[in-house]
Amino acid sequence: MKLHAVVTVGLVTALSLAACGGSDGDQQSNSSLSPAPTRTCTSVPGVSDTSIQLGVVFPKTGAAASTFANFDAAAQLRINEINALDGINGRTVVLNIYDDRNDATTQLNVAKQAMKDGVFGIIAASQQQSMYPTLKQANVPITGVPNLPPYASDLNAFGVTGAYSTGYTSTAAAQRFRKIKATSIATVSLKSPGALIAAQGFVATLPSQALKPALPIQTVTSSSSSTLTIAQAIVKAKADGVNVIAPVAVGQALAKSLKSLGSANIPVMVSGLIDPATVVDARGVLDGAIGVPYGFVPLQLNTPEVKRYVAGMAAAGANPYSSFAPLGYIAADLMIAGLSAAGQCPTRDDFIRIERGVTDYTAGNMLPGKISFAPGVTPDGDPAKCSWFITVRGDSLLPDTGPTCGQLLKTQ
Repeated sequence: MKLHAVVTVGLVTALSLAACGGSDGDQQSNSSLSPAPTRTCTSVPGVSDTSIQLGVVFPKTGAAASTFANFDAAAQLRINEINALDGINGRTVVLNIYDDRNDATTQLNVAKQAMKDGVFGIIAASQQQSMYPTLKQANVPITGVPNLPPYASDLNAFGVTGAYSTGYTSTAAAQRFRKIKATSIATVSLKSPGALIAAQGFVATLPSQALKPALPIQTVTSSSSSTLTIAQAIVKAKADGVNVIAPVAVGQALAKSLKSLGSANIPVMVSGLIDPATVVDARGVLDGAIGVPYGFVPLQLNTPEVKRYVAGMAAAGANPYSSFAPLGYIAADLMIAGLSAAGQCPTRDDFIRIERGVTDYTAGNMLPGKISFAPGVTPDGDPAKCSWFITVRGDSLLPDTGPTCGQLLKTQ
C-alpha cells in the first residue's frame, strides 16, 4: 500500500456557485443556473448537448478495496451536488465506475473500455499506473490521488493534493513534532517502496527543525506484523516521538505495545487516523496519538463544507471517514472545476491548459492549503506543503487550531 500519498488541489477561474458551499469548482459553475443555451460545439468525447460522461477508475474489489473504500461514493456525492444545481453549464454529469482490482492488466483494460465508452475524463485512485501512458497519449484529463509518478510528469494528470513527490518532502510533520517539544524521533514504515520513500523523506527533514532520528527506520511487512520488538527498540533508544507511515492498524498496535512497556506517554503520529470508530474501538490505546489525514482537512471541523460532505456520505449509507473517500469527493470537485472553466464547449485541451494555470485550488476549503498545478518543482506543480493534524483525547479526535504548512526540502 502506498500510504504516503497525501494529496492537495488547484482553483480555476470562478464562473459559478455550486453545491460544495463555496468550493472552487462551485464558484465556476454559476452559469449552470441559467437555461442551457443553444450550442454549436465541435464533437468531443463524453460531451453532448445534455450530458458529460466521466469515469472513475479504482479498486472496487480485490486486495486494495478496503484501502480505497467509498472513493466512488464520495465522487458520486460531489457529482450529485452539481447535478442538483443544473449540472455543468446545463449538462448533467454521469459517472461510470470501472473496477481495476488494483491489477495492472485490469487497469489498462478498463481504461481502454472507458475511452471506448467515450468518457471525457477519469477520476482515479489506485496503486497501479498501467493506464497512464494510454490516457496521456489520448490527452484524457485525470484528477486523482497523486501516489504515482505520472502525477509529477504527465500534464493531463492532476493530483488533488498536489504533485507526486519526486525527492521533495514538506517539513510539516517535523514542525508538528517540534511543537510538542519532541527531540528524538523514531520512524516506522511499511516495507513497500512508496512508504519507505516517504519515511526517508521525513527523516531527512528532521534536522531542519533541530530534531534527530532516534534510530534507523523500522519496518513492518503488513498490517498484522508484530510491533513489540520495534516498541522495545524505540524505548531503548529513548525516542520521545514516533511517526508511523503504515496502515492505521500498525499505529494502533505500536501504541499498544508501547503502553505495555510503560511508555504510553510517547506521542505516536499515525497516517490516515481520522475515523472516530477506530479511536473508540482502541479503548484508550490511541490516547495522545496524532492523526494525519491524507491531504484533506480534519472531518471534525465545524465548517459548512465538511458538514455537508459528512452528512451527504452518511445519507448515502457510506462511511465518510474511509481513509481515501474524501479524496474522491475532491477529485470530482476538481474535474467539475476544470469543466466549468472550459465553458459551454469544453475540450480536453482547454481543460488541461486552464488547470495548468491554477495556483490556488482549495476544493472549497476541503484542503489544508492552496495547491498549484502550474509548473514548479515538477512539471505538474508542487507536492503538498500543508497538513492539518488531529490529536486523540479519550474517545475524541480534536483538530489543531489550523494547518501546519512547511517548506519543501530536497530530500533525495
